[in-house]
Amino acid sequence: MDLAFECALFVVGLVFGSFLNVCISRIPRDQSVISPRSHCPACGAFLRWHDNVPFLSWLLLRRRCRDCGSRISLRYPTVELLTAVLFTACYVSFGPTLITAKFCIFCFLLVGLIFMDAESGLLPREFTYPGIVLGLALSWLAPTDSTGTQFFLRAYGAPLPTPVQLGLLDSAIAAVVGAGFFYLAWALYYLLRKRHGMGFGDIALMAMAGAFLGLKLTLFVIFSAPLAGVVYAAVLFARCSRNTPAMGEGLDGQARSSARESFFMQELPFGVFLGTCSLAAVFFGESIWRWYLSFF
Repeated sequence: MDLAFECALFVVGLVFGSFLNVCISRIPRDQSVISPRSHCPACGAFLRWHDNVPFLSWLLLRRRCRDCGSRISLRYPTVELLTAVLFTACYVSFGPTLITAKFCIFCFLLVGLIFMDAESGLLPREFTYPGIVLGLALSWLAPTDSTGTQFFLRAYGAPLPTPVQLGLLDSAIAAVVGAGFFYLAWALYYLLRKRHGMGFGDIALMAMAGAFLGLKLTLFVIFSAPLAGVVYAAVLFARCSRNTPAMGEGLDGQARSSARESFFMQELPFGVFLGTCSLAAVFFGESIWRWYLSFF
């Protein structure tokens, strides 16, 4: 039965991943996800039903459009396979429970937001705002580990609510803490630099993550996502510094300084790191917390 459920969820994940590709392509451009039906972005030809089977059609078509021969982006099978794998991983990790359904929804939203931010630099409210509401609502039906909120309630001598109420409270506090932390970071950066250091979509994404994950795992995302962004930026900077002399030997100090300044003015899709670390929190957050607390 477990294998049957895993296979079924894998297929369902492929289907949802196929729909995610439509959302990723259209929502940032303010286009309908319903009409027109799926078509080739290069020539506009509508896809036949047998050319629209998730992942399988991409293989059978040898990664090219049947009508114009244009190469089909690798993003399409990647999103479909990633969504299928995440859905299956949720079942393997949490079993036939409401927690599995809750985190499948969360993974669906995160995959869409990660790829939309990577491609367009946008985190549409069509995903983040309903995600916040769903996270809060599902905390009633499938509460996560609320030990973070319990710790603070006991520290202040407050009475513990019922498990259902505690789940909702933990979800709401996590959403506020997650969004509030990055809103404060945005405000401080804006006061110092007079420019936006991140978008409000990142703040909404963090509120959504908090609503689904609860306080303890949200704290993991708050600290791990900026660290991942810094590591990624450091790698890019090292590559840029190594390639600059080869691009133009004899650059004077002013030119090199200008190149470095241009690098630091680039915008990183921070939502990619928030989303990726949120996915990591779902499957590895508890283990990482236990490993961290073992030092105390």
